[in-house]
Amino acid sequence: MEKFENEKRCQTYEVTDFQHNFEINRPVTTEQEWGLHIHSTHYEVLVFIRGNVDFWIEGRRKKLEYGDIVLVNPREIHRIFLLDNSEYERIIIHVSDSMLKDMSTAQTNFLKVFHKNKAHILHFSEEEMEVFMHHQMQMRDLWNKKKFGADVLGAAWFQILLTQVSQKMCEAEGAEEWSDADGLIGATLEYVNIHMTEDISVQDIANALNISRSYLSHEFKKSTGYGLWNYVITKRLVYAQKLIFGGASVTEACYESGFHDYAHFIKSFTKTFGSSPKQYGKEDSNAYMVRLNL
Repeated sequence: MEKFENEKRCQTYEVTDFQHNFEINRPVTTEQEWGLHIHSTHYEVLVFIRGNVDFWIEGRRKKLEYGDIVLVNPREIHRIFLLDNSEYERIIIHVSDSMLKDMSTAQTNFLKVFHKNKAHILHFSEEEMEVFMHHQMQMRDLWNKKKFGADVLGAAWFQILLTQVSQKMCEAEGAEEWSDADGLIGATLEYVNIHMTEDISVQDIANALNISRSYLSHEFKKSTGYGLWNYVITKRLVYAQKLIFGGASVTEACYESGFHDYAHFIKSFTKTFGSSPKQYGKEDSNAYMVRLNL
C-alpha cells in the first residue's frame, strides 16, 4: 500500500498534506510529539477521548476534556502539547472540500457548514459521545471486511459520523469564535496578522509592544515552542500558498505575501511545501480513497 501522507519538513514548521479526500484515525500514544503544522487543503476534526494535553491553534490554547471537538480549517497553524506521559487518545478526521461537496445534497450541504464554521471548540455530551463512538465502531468493524457491500456500509457509517459533527457545528452557528489569545502573545499574534506582509522585523514587533526584543522572543518561544521570526515567515508562506491557489502568479504571491527577495521566496516555498510555487497544486489528488487507522 502506497504511503498515504506526504510529510514535508523544514526549519520552520511542518506541512501535512493528504493524497486523498478523507482519512480517519484513532491512535493511542505517549511517544509522538507534534510541532506546529498545517494542512493545506483538509479540515481537521479532532474528537478528544483521554489524556493530559493542551491544543494550540493560531495563538489560542485550551486544555482538552473528554468530548471536546476541535475544528481546524485549512492553513490554520496548530499543535498539541503533551503535558505528561499519560496515554493520549483521540479520533481525528481529515476531510477535503471536494469530499464534503460530493457528500452534500440540496438539503444537507456539508461544504456550507464547514465554510461557515467560526467556533474552534465544540463539545459532545456524554450521551453524544456514546453515539459518536458507536458510529465510529460500526465503521471500523465494516471497513476492512471483504463481504459484499461492507465497504459501502462502512462509508455510510462515515457519513453518519460526519453528519453528527456537522449537526453540532450548525447548533454553534452565530456563537462567538474561540476567544483570542490574551496578553503579550495575543498582542504579538495580532500585530503579525495585521503587518505580516509589510517590511517588519522582530525588533519592529518588540518596539510596537514596548518591550525588549529578547524578552519577546523568549516569551513567544515559551508559549508556542516556536521562534517568532519563523512564525512570521510561516504566515507569509501560508498566505502565498493561498494566493497561488486563488490564481495569483508566483511573482504576485511572492511580493503580496511580504517577501522582498524572489529567490529566497522560491527556496523557502519549495523547501516547505515540497515543490516549487509553479508546480504546487498541479497534481491530481481527487481519487476517492480512505485511510483508516483504528
